[in-house]
Amino acid sequence: MYKLLNASFYRLRKNKIFLGLVILTIIIAVFMLVSEYLNNIKYSSVFGISSNTTDILLMKFINIIGFFIAIFTSLFVGAEYSDGTIRNKIVAGHSRKNIYLSNLIVSILVGIFLELIYLIIVSIVSIPIFGLVQMSFLQLAVILLDIIMIIIVYSSIFNFIALICSNITISTVSSLLLILIMFVIDMLLSPTANSTEYIQKNIVMDEQGNVTYEVVKNEDYPGKIIQTTCKTIINFNPVSQAIEISGNKINMNEEDFNNMKVYPLYSLGLIIIITAIGIYLFNIKELK
Repeated sequence: MYKLLNASFYRLRKNKIFLGLVILTIIIAVFMLVSEYLNNIKYSSVFGISSNTTDILLMKFINIIGFFIAIFTSLFVGAEYSDGTIRNKIVAGHSRKNIYLSNLIVSILVGIFLELIYLIIVSIVSIPIFGLVQMSFLQLAVILLDIIMIIIVYSSIFNFIALICSNITISTVSSLLLILIMFVIDMLLSPTANSTEYIQKNIVMDEQGNVTYEVVKNEDYPGKIIQTTCKTIINFNPVSQAIEISGNKINMNEEDFNNMKVYPLYSLGLIIIITAIGIYLFNIKELK
């Protein structure tokens, strides 16, 4: 395993895709900082300077990194197929399991490295300008754990695709298409998963002029079973997790925070299942 990782890291130092993603990450971090700064200046006269700008900035990149991991993993692993590197590794006596896991580890470390670059740049610039993070230490720790697990899930999925599908073009397109599908799944299921049995509908004013909302039964409520099913699917979806994290920066309610605390368990289950199936299929795959 050590020799496989050492060889992959040596390739990584000269890999133009990796270097390009690092540069692009820096550009995105700078762009988001400038954009948020201009927004604060534009609306400060009306709403004042936002106190949770740093929180907002820190969580934004998780919605993008899935595309980066998909591109890197597909091209990096795909190059090993096209160059005959994987066959040479097997001939040299390396097990297919170790080859699979070594590529997975490299993909994970690259994803974490890109996320760290973004977080470091944003922290260095945003904290002096906008102030410290407003969320509690526990919230920050849970969210950072969620982010790491999301990166590992992405790496597991795209490493699976890249090693099972030996065609570099098909694996790259399939990986990017899968992310878009996961976005669509979140968009379609979120309304059902977040629906409530009762809703506030009509405004009622009493004789004293006090305004209240009339609570009525939600006619579109799908039922507990369907709602729970949709919630479970969303909890397993790394895109849904990323959207939830980037949408809860400060003063999140207890239910949202409790959901985030169990996200790593869903992610871990998905990682184990995908990796186990991937190793099995890669072991029986006929290399051409």
